[in-house]
Amino acid sequence: MSIFNRHFILYILECLVGTVIGFVLYKSYPSIGAWCLFSILLVLSPDRKDAMNLAMNRIKANLIGAAIGLTLFALHPINLVMICIGIATALIICEWLKLQVANRSAMIAVLIITMHEPGQHFWDIAVQRAAGVVLGCLVGVILTYCFHHIISRIKKFNL
Repeated sequence: MSIFNRHFILYILECLVGTVIGFVLYKSYPSIGAWCLFSILLVLSPDRKDAMNLAMNRIKANLIGAAIGLTLFALHPINLVMICIGIATALIICEWLKLQVANRSAMIAVLIITMHEPGQHFWDIAVQRAAGVVLGCLVGVILTYCFHHIISRIKKFNL
């Protein structure tokens, strides 16, 4: 089977459309758009068998990670110990919710929210990053749905 089958080409197109959307958001709203772009690409999946389920699990994991990151900001200034607590908490919650497939997305979301530039207001940056993660996940699931629908049509009509 060729690497350039229809499904792979549609996945490339899906990623490119997501990149364009994320880049436009980045150019319009730099503080949110960069994190949105990362999250869009994290949500997309080449595996069409369970694309929507994977996307939804990744969105749940990103929301978990974002919530943990924001909670950490409220509890204590962010440092290595707090980041490690956040990552461990994300893994525990994902295990508890049976979202093991999305552990990595949850951990990355914790890092996205908690990492900050020196001199920036921590809380504002965390909220902007959380908003970017949520927006990116929503864009990613919409793209997943649209492209999943296209592939279903292709299969239905044997194109």
